[in-house]
Amino acid sequence: MPFENLKRNKIDRLNLALLTLFTFLSLAFAVFIPFFGVAGIILLPVPSTILIIGGRIRDGIICAVIACTAVALIYSDFVLMTIMAILIVAISFLYKNSISKDKSKLFIISSIFSVFCGAVVLYFIINSAVYRVNYISEFIKSYNSSIDWTINLVFGDEFISKYSSLFFIDDLQLRSMLEQWRNILEFIPYIIPGILIFIFSFISVINYAITSRLLIKFNINIRPFISFKDWDIPWYYCWGMILSLVLILIPYGGQNLNKILDIAGFNLLAIFGPLYLILGVSVIWGLMEKFKVPPVWKIGIFILLGLFSGITILILLFIGLIDIWINFRRLERRQLV
Repeated sequence: MPFENLKRNKIDRLNLALLTLFTFLSLAFAVFIPFFGVAGIILLPVPSTILIIGGRIRDGIICAVIACTAVALIYSDFVLMTIMAILIVAISFLYKNSISKDKSKLFIISSIFSVFCGAVVLYFIINSAVYRVNYISEFIKSYNSSIDWTINLVFGDEFISKYSSLFFIDDLQLRSMLEQWRNILEFIPYIIPGILIFIFSFISVINYAITSRLLIKFNINIRPFISFKDWDIPWYYCWGMILSLVLILIPYGGQNLNKILDIAGFNLLAIFGPLYLILGVSVIWGLMEKFKVPPVWKIGIFILLGLFSGITILILLFIGLIDIWINFRRLERRQLV
């Protein structure tokens, strides 16, 4: 039985206050630190998951509720914090149920992904109901207004007249360039679904990798995640990448149709582009492990790649894409999980 060793592990001696503090810090990091806050979201459900799997269900729920309430008092978004508490508890019970029924890694990761998607949908529904507005359309309007305000404030007529000569272009060309930037920034909200799908997938995978490693240390039977150097994905995922490029690069008749297909293409690119980029990094890491590259040289190689981040991204993405055919690491082909 998956939980037969629970009485012999150390979960019953874990300090609730410290785990609550850890949950609070993870949530605060996720809320207040842009971009890097993803790390906080990955770690957020871990303390409650350990407590609930260990039979301390009440402590696991208390850990989530107190941490989210404390952040809500600072952040003043009680709807979001309530949903975060529900998300933490839901993921914790998901692990408990899945482990007891010996579910596959793919099932658990997919379920975590579904919980995150459900939390976002619930947040939009509640806010739309409370404020009696279409929260998504209001968000887009507010975002576009902030873009217009920022560009007009920072890059006004005075800026254009003074600094256009520094760019070796005239005022009209500079205005045209700023208008292109405005269009790009205003297009970003339309690809948020693709960005969220990738982010939630990434969070679900890394959360499982970390949680499974910790649970194994507590003598809980859970299927371990594979090493990063062996990450792989099915070959047919490449069709998502190919379709995204076809939709983006090939022009179609009608401005409205072009915009719809561009939105679909960029959303697919937001999902599969980072996926193959990470796979490219995994290939490089796997090859360095295979040839026993010293740690100092590994650090030096990645620093060197970081100095040329633009071309590096393209190279790593290309390596990840062609690895499905070349199989640089000579892996036995299998699913990512």
